Amino acid sequence: MILMKKLSTLFCVLLFCFSSVAQTPTYQQKLYITGKIWGFARYYHSSVSNCMVNWDSVLVHYLPSIKNAATNNDFNDLLDSMLTAAGPMALSNTPFPDTIAPELKFNRDFSWFSDPLIRSDVKTMLDTIKNNFRPHPICYVQDNYYTGAYSGWLIFPYDSLMRSNPLFTNYPDEPNRVLAFYKVWNIIRYFYPYNNALDHPWDSTLYEYAPQIADAPDATTFSTLTIKVATRLNDAHAYGLTWAGNASAYIPKIFTPMLQLKYIAGQYTVVKSYYSEVSRGDVIVSVNGLTPIQMEDSLRPYISAGNPAVFHRSMETTLLGNDYNANMTLVLKDSAGNDYTISKTANSYPYNSWYDYYPNDSLATVSWQTIQCDLGYVNMGQLQDADVPQMYDDLKNKKAIIFDLRNYPNETAWDIAQLMYPQPMEFSAITQPDVTYPGVFYWYHDVVGPNGAATPYQGKVIILMNEETQSQAEFTCMILGHMPNSIKVGSQTAGADGNVSWFRIAPDLQFGYTNLGIFYPNGDSTQRIGIIPDVPSLPTIAGVRDHRDEVLETALQIACELSVPTVENKLTQIQIAPNPATEFVTITLNNPQVKETMISISDLAGKTLLQQTAGGVSKTDFNVKSFPAGMYIVTIQTGAQKVVKKLVVKS
Repeated sequence: MILMKKLSTLFCVLLFCFSSVAQTPTYQQKLYITGKIWGFARYYHSSVSNCMVNWDSVLVHYLPSIKNAATNNDFNDLLDSMLTAAGPMALSNTPFPDTIAPELKFNRDFSWFSDPLIRSDVKTMLDTIKNNFRPHPICYVQDNYYTGAYSGWLIFPYDSLMRSNPLFTNYPDEPNRVLAFYKVWNIIRYFYPYNNALDHPWDSTLYEYAPQIADAPDATTFSTLTIKVATRLNDAHAYGLTWAGNASAYIPKIFTPMLQLKYIAGQYTVVKSYYSEVSRGDVIVSVNGLTPIQMEDSLRPYISAGNPAVFHRSMETTLLGNDYNANMTLVLKDSAGNDYTISKTANSYPYNSWYDYYPNDSLATVSWQTIQCDLGYVNMGQLQDADVPQMYDDLKNKKAIIFDLRNYPNETAWDIAQLMYPQPMEFSAITQPDVTYPGVFYWYHDVVGPNGAATPYQGKVIILMNEETQSQAEFTCMILGHMPNSIKVGSQTAGADGNVSWFRIAPDLQFGYTNLGIFYPNGDSTQRIGIIPDVPSLPTIAGVRDHRDEVLETALQIACELSVPTVENKLTQIQIAPNPATEFVTITLNNPQVKETMISISDLAGKTLLQQTAGGVSKTDFNVKSFPAGMYIVTIQTGAQKVVKKLVVKS
């Protein structure tokens, strides 16, 4: 945050110095000042903010003259006339003490009033508006708590469709292009909760992009610039919610060959393949002659991401992107380290069902289940709200429950907390935009837990998470992670952890962003940072090749140690070889004091696949040739005593 303040100050100082020596302001400077003044009056002027003035048409009327203003005095005369067109500001006789905490009003910054390009009489008009403003309903923005169909946390009644005609069939003229950009920029300026956590100060985005929008020659360029503006938010929600509905403007390109990638150990690794010559675990070397790093550099301006984990997640579906039916040349590296080349066609849409990938095939479609070591497992992407009571009834006596959040949940966390929490607890603090006071936020403290009698969960709660864990999934992590005896296993989440808002610039161009600031009760932010695991665990390329779910394995290692009784030394003389195995595995026991043991091999879902009785001293062979590649559990049990071991089967 300190770095951001320094960057913002540096930007303002540079702009101030440049402005102070300019006898005739450039069009870029005029667009910058005009956009700020127009947006400020839109939300703060008593007549404009109540929609008593057609403020859009005022801007469109004055912009051509502003562009052609020959001197700074000419420019300020036009600013004066534009503000006069707003009508007189309603004057207030009541004092308005500023008691709002600094962290809630960083978007309410009017230091730009002192820009040397703004003449003193115009500054006086701006001060009059600011000093007489009092919080009141603003016609341009409304809370959206109680609508029947969810359409964003905030709604923008006059901005939800800025242009009724599609850009690609009725491209607007320059003043109307600038108008649309000013609307977008000012919505973020006043209602985005993370303007103090951007890589680039939001003012610099206005200064840099306003002239580019003004000069944009066609709809494709305009849409591309809009996507680049959204990227400046460093917000994974902005990437998913900002899009152009015309194929020529898709950036990144969205059609790919039928290969699904995951970013593992610094390489884009194949995890699903439609082609016999491409195997799981092969890695991308180049795409049409460009290395993955070169592809990242070329696509980075179009991918809004708060942290490297979510950037690479986005690249997983865009690295191979191209136009529909485009021919592509791919170089990959196989498990032996050899490069090979394939030519494929980009004819698959990466969000269809073929691309569904889950690290563990046997648990991909279950809602909840008892798995190894008598543990509970809950797939939060499958669990439905109506299933929560039965799930908890089935698993409440398990010594550990694993909640898998490497997916998008179905709003079940609140009901889970109602059953499992020992008492109501605050798990997050939220900054919400005050729609009656643009630029200001207020705190809301979120509490969940039982209101009446409950049977709280006594065991360990283990949460699986990775870069796929975003938004509601991250919020769910916070809820489950606030339970006693919780452990978070995996890797950094997406860092986009709040409700969203969106609006249409035109029928074929949408813009969206995160609208709530999400913090822990102690004030630590989750935006961009995400949820940090207690026990880091990442997949490996070797694990992908062996069909292993190494994050779940880590959780099982933790959980099984919690739930398996301490084993006496007489059951510790055990060997499993080879491990990994491909066809046969031999389990050797050397415990002379033991007369009989039961050896079983099961999958991670707890299904027993092979089982055999053996003596305390024995060698027992098991045929695992038909097993799908992946990790399995070997259990050696004598009476109430047992040992649990891992077995990896390779294809």
